[in-house]
Amino acid sequence: MIFTSVAFLVFFVVVYSLYWVLQRQRVRLYWLLLASQFFYAWWDWRFLGLMWFAILACHVASLMIERGRYPRLALIGSITSILAVLAVFKYYNFFLDSAYRLLGLLGFSTSHGALKIILPVGISFFTFEAIAYVVDVWRREVKAETNVANTAMYISFFPHLLAGPIIRPHDFLPQLREDKEFNGAEQLIGLKLFLVGFIYKSVFSDNISPFVDEVFGNLGHYDNLTLGMATLGFYAQIYFDFCGYSIMAIGIARMFGYRLMRNFNYPYLARSITEFWRRWHISLSTWLRDYLYIPLGGNRHGEAKRSRNLMLTMLLGGLWHGASWNFVLWGGVHGIALNVHKWFRAWHARIPRMPMAFGLLGVAMAWLVTQGFVYLTWIPFRAQTFADSFTVLSAVTAFRDDTALARGSIPYALLAIPLLVDTFVVGLSADKKVGAHLPRTGHRTAALLMGGVLALLLFMMPLRVTNFIYFQF
Repeated sequence: MIFTSVAFLVFFVVVYSLYWVLQRQRVRLYWLLLASQFFYAWWDWRFLGLMWFAILACHVASLMIERGRYPRLALIGSITSILAVLAVFKYYNFFLDSAYRLLGLLGFSTSHGALKIILPVGISFFTFEAIAYVVDVWRREVKAETNVANTAMYISFFPHLLAGPIIRPHDFLPQLREDKEFNGAEQLIGLKLFLVGFIYKSVFSDNISPFVDEVFGNLGHYDNLTLGMATLGFYAQIYFDFCGYSIMAIGIARMFGYRLMRNFNYPYLARSITEFWRRWHISLSTWLRDYLYIPLGGNRHGEAKRSRNLMLTMLLGGLWHGASWNFVLWGGVHGIALNVHKWFRAWHARIPRMPMAFGLLGVAMAWLVTQGFVYLTWIPFRAQTFADSFTVLSAVTAFRDDTALARGSIPYALLAIPLLVDTFVVGLSADKKVGAHLPRTGHRTAALLMGGVLALLLFMMPLRVTNFIYFQF
């Protein structure tokens, strides 16, 4: 069920209305849990069992850990079993095919058949949340929930279920025990966030995606300029698509009285690759830091091991995005860039301060280098194969002969203007907190205005409702 679809709007109105009619918080929680199960089952009810396997595995393991009943076995067993399910459904065919390809390169004659496995939507997200819960109970950072309904709500709360933000137990579980009171100002903040995300997805991303899909699906048909603009289109599309989903999820949760963490902070303002990862997909980057990078050793034990830990984290982070060597390449290149930036920063700290004019030039150059790098690394993320990545990279660096190839007909300002306005107008002037407080007066007027905006957006939407990009991960 897509947030921008009419089906979801009907679903939301029904769930939201009954939620605030109910008086007892516990009854509201069960209603939301039931609605979340229906929301996931709308896609394919058969995979509810997988989600409940993750719920029960982390729930039982956390109780065993807290009560001292084979805690280490519970920790290792639950994480292993949860990851095993993810490995089978997401990576089985990928690793099997890679192994047979390697054997073929070594001269062995092999043949194999692939299993027809459907990737359950959202599995990567609720897998990480289940692991975080077990690990946090092990670390004594949260108490184990005795009621399985609370654990199930943490994993399956529908706004974040399919594509995040990846929530943390210590942030979300305490909210389940709070009495929710209807607050007009909070409702308008949530509605405002939903509308912003709606614009990002339906007006910007969905109008860019047909051009990007057409060009990347027929790379040999288009000239270098068109391939370069299609890459710029994806640079904009993936931001508006995923940031739009995250903002809508945060807004929807806010209207039910729940707070989800901010997932994007204008990443295309970043002036270093380290800053980029502090602004892009924040819930994933902080999860990788806390549950992978730090357990591997983090910054401890010297520079060589720090570099190794960072590379492993980014390689696995790339693989998390999808069963493709292109994603591994994307993660590896980002890992190299993060290490280079850390070395450069240590070297730069020993240089005397530059005059102001040189400082401003340095800021501009840092931004250009960072965003140029991000732009280029979106190529393997979007392309299907290494060969396609090389074709696009050759085109954007003008090393490809494009004589007599077709040029795209899209107005290129459509790709650039929304991105420039969001980054340099909204981003530079935005309040650091998502959803600044609205005036306490005029709630009804504001609600009517936002309702009018939503109605207008429904007319501006493309007739084709497209999936969010991160649903495939």
